[in-house]
This record gives sequence, structure tokens and C-alpha cells, in this order.
Amino acid sequence: MLQHLFIKDLAIVSHVDITFSAGMTVITGETGAGKSIILDALSLAMGERSDSHLVRPGAEKAEIAATFDISTLSGAILWLADLELTCDDVPQQCIIRRILYANGRSKAFINGRPATSSQLKLLGEYLIQIHGQHQHQLLLKSHEQLRLLDAFGQHEDMVSQVKTAYKEWERVHQHLQDLRDNGSPEQSKLDLLQYQIAEIEALNLQEDEITQLHQEHDQLANAASYIQMTEHALAVLDNQEEANALHFIQHATSELRTLTEKFPSLANAKECLNNAHIQLHEAVNDINDFIASLEIDPARLTLVEHRLERLHDMARKHRIEPEQLIVHFEKLKNQALHFANLEQTIKQLEQDVIVATKQYKRVANILTKARMQAGEKLAQAVTQAIQPLGMPGGIFTAQLMPYPDEALHMSGNETVVFGVSANPGHAPQPLNKVASGGELSRISLALEVLTAQFLATPCLVFDEVDVGISGKIGAIVGKALYDLSKTTQVLCVTHLPQVAASGDHHIQVTKTRLENNTISEIHVLTEQQRIEEIARMLGGMDVTTQARANAKQLLKKKDEALCT
Repeated sequence: MLQHLFIKDLAIVSHVDITFSAGMTVITGETGAGKSIILDALSLAMGERSDSHLVRPGAEKAEIAATFDISTLSGAILWLADLELTCDDVPQQCIIRRILYANGRSKAFINGRPATSSQLKLLGEYLIQIHGQHQHQLLLKSHEQLRLLDAFGQHEDMVSQVKTAYKEWERVHQHLQDLRDNGSPEQSKLDLLQYQIAEIEALNLQEDEITQLHQEHDQLANAASYIQMTEHALAVLDNQEEANALHFIQHATSELRTLTEKFPSLANAKECLNNAHIQLHEAVNDINDFIASLEIDPARLTLVEHRLERLHDMARKHRIEPEQLIVHFEKLKNQALHFANLEQTIKQLEQDVIVATKQYKRVANILTKARMQAGEKLAQAVTQAIQPLGMPGGIFTAQLMPYPDEALHMSGNETVVFGVSANPGHAPQPLNKVASGGELSRISLALEVLTAQFLATPCLVFDEVDVGISGKIGAIVGKALYDLSKTTQVLCVTHLPQVAASGDHHIQVTKTRLENNTISEIHVLTEQQRIEEIARMLGGMDVTTQARANAKQLLKKKDEALCT
């Protein structure tokens, strides 16, 4: 329940503090006085888009704070707890604060903690429901008609199940479609892929084979040159016919052997020569081994060149480097495996789509039956409700209309078309074809009153839903709203004195023109002030004794009739 509303520097309101109570509160005032500012403030508190033009001229910012009692709202309590937004001081209370800056920025807080507009909207669904002046125009939309029917029938769980089933069907169906459109190749592409795999597989390519073949080809192609170069090196080191490095080192070592006995300082030089002699012997052995490994083999060279040519041709065919052939081969095999698995995946998804479709149809058919029953009851209830509202003999219908295609829809198998016959003997026609503005307003009010009792929202706000309604019918509307306020808090902006007299509490909005600007003031009226305001609504600005008497009479009738 809304307990308190604070408004500062919003539009033409400078400062307002309003305490609300249970029951029905009416809000009245002259045309243009700013009656709807209270509703605008509540809408902003519930996350509606802000506008810098709403900041009062000359002010840096506008501020709204709304306090709610949530002690009976388990959904709101759990929602706040999940987001760690519970009020620390009073857990059963929720304070929403919204600040609008003149530069266009805005801030929002829930129980003193920063919040987003989206969070305000989600929380607002638990706290308040606002029916604006143009709500009856929304009634012409099929989705609104379906929403009202489901609210009246209390189909929330079934609607949720249909949405869940639809989303699951949509998920698997879209996945299947994506694979069919983008993942499943044509047969010609599959054939090409298999041919490429077989072609590379026939090469029997080994790991690092290309590198080894290049090394072998170099060795075979240049064997004669390499043999000649190594033999020259060997001749320098160990030539049997001429002086060579080993001979010179051996001679020097022999000369130093005798001197070392007399001059110990030459011992290191002698040791170095001995080591050099050993290492040169090892070098000679390695060179001889290398020469032995070299072979001039034209036949082998031809085989290696032919093998390399085949590998290079295959690489060019696939537009890759020869060294990438093995990696490319694995890639092709993985693609083939993917496509093989893809066929199985597609088959599985096809079965999943069938299962999801059956599940959707099962829950959707249950919802359809429930809507048929609710539609009949709603039609009877609205028919009974509109006849006293200036539509004697009027008939209201709620006809289910199956979707023309076989596609699945998130809202179920059908939509609903509300129809009306305002004149006896005439067949009901869709609202958008026959209902006048006044009739539409009355039907909308009847639907709102009938469906509001099934909503968990503890506060309902009506903004001039009595537009286009006469005073006599206004009394009936007032009683309907009063009856509704017995189970939920009702706020109603009205221009009809009959509706104003039906409320438990009365708020008046007045407009004062100052030298440089205009401000709205909001007051909670006493009983005597309430008589004066209703008298003004009855007789205009010049309040007469007769108008006051009529106002008292309306309030007396309210006390007598509404409480019976």
C-alpha cells in the first residue's frame, strides 16, 4: 500500500508531502491545476523515462520519494531480498526515490541504495498499477484484450507455461534452422571433401617428411661438391704424402717434451698441444665418417625429386605451404567428422522439435480451454457491469480467434476479440468498429474493475477513467470503485462530483499564479473543505448555498448507500 508521497520541484509543484491511507482516495481540482502531477510522480518513481522539462523552472533538480507498506507482499519482499535492497531499518517498508536533474540526468534509489530504471519497473509491478487517461484506447489492442482476459481468468501459471514451452521450441527450432541453413553442406561439397581427404591420404605423408626430403635432396644433389670440400679439409689435417697439421703438432709436442723437464713453465703449452692433437684426430674421424655417408646416387635423387614434386603439387592445389599439408589433412578430416556428426545432430534436433511442439500444444490447448471458460464468464460479468453504466441492453462478448497459420505463438493458440452491442437487436461487433469514446470508456472501466480484483497489486490508480460519463452514471462508477477499495487501495483522479463523493479521503489540487511563475498546491481536505470542493464541482467557481446542500446530500448518500 502507498503510505507517503514526497514531491519537490516537479513541473509546477514546489513542495508536497502527502500521507495516504487505505480505502479510496479521490483527487480533484480545476482543469489545468495539475491533478495528474501526482500520477506523473508515481510513474517516475516506478521507472518511467525522465524528462528534464519536468524539473520546475529555476530549480536544479526535481525529487520524488514514495513509501510503500509491503508487509503483505511476499513477492516484493523476496525480490528486494534477492537483490539485497531490503530496508535495513524497517524490512516491511520500501522507499523509492527518484531525482531528475535539469541537465537531463537522473538517479534512482531503492531503500537508499542506487537502482536502475529497469529495477524500478520490475519492483513497481508488485506495488502499484496505474490506469491512465488513455487506457481505454489501449483496450482496442488485441494484446491488451488478451491480457485482461487472462487476468480475469487467473491464467498466470498457464500463460507462463505456454511462454516457457514456446521459448524451448523456438530455441531448438532456431538451432535446427541455423544448422540447415549454414552448417549442412550440399552433396557436391561433401563429395569434394571426401575426394580431397582420399587424395592426401594416398600420399601417405609422414611427420617431418618434407623437411627430411629437402635435406636428403640437398645432400644427393651436391654430394660430389661436398665430398671434394671435405677431402680438401682432410688433406690439410692428415695428408700422408705431405706435411699436415697433425704432423706439425706432433713434432712441436716432441720438441717441448725435453724442454719441459728443464722449464716447468712450458708444461701448459705441452698439455695444450696434446689436447689439440687429440681433437684433430677426432675431427679427422668425423670427416671420414661424413665422407663415407655421402653417396652419389642419381636413382635415389630422382625418387626424392619426384616425391617432392608430388607434395608441392598437392600443396599448390590446396593453396597452402607444403609444410602445412599434414595440418590441412587433419582439418579436412575434422570437417568430415563434423558433417558426419551434423547429420546425427540434425536428426536429434528434428526429434527435439517434435517433442517441444507436442509440449507446447499440450499446455497451449489447456490454456485455450481455460480461456474459453473465462471468456464466457467475462462476457457475462462485463455485460452486467455496463448496463447500469448508461448502456441498458448492452451486450459484451469475448470471442477467441485462432491464429490463421499453423505457426506457434508465444501467447498461445489464439488471440481474443472483444465485441459489443450497445443497442438491443444488433449483433455484437468488435470494439474498434462500433464503440464510441464514451462507451469505450465505460467498458474499459468495467473491465478494469472486474480484473483488478484478481491482480496482486495493492494500489490501483485511475486517472479520469470516468471521462465521458454523466453524473448519474458517475454515482454507479463511484460505488464500483468504492467496492473495489474494500480489498485494495484505490487512488482516483476525477472530474465528477458523484465519484468524488464516493471516496474515503479527498485530495484537492489548486493552481496559484504568482508574479513570475505558477505553482500547484496539494491539500488533504477536511470534511468541511470537502463539501466546498464538491460544491465547486457541482456549481462551478461561484459556490452557492444550493451547491453546498447538494454536496452534503451526495456525501450523505455515499454514507448511506456505499456502506450497505
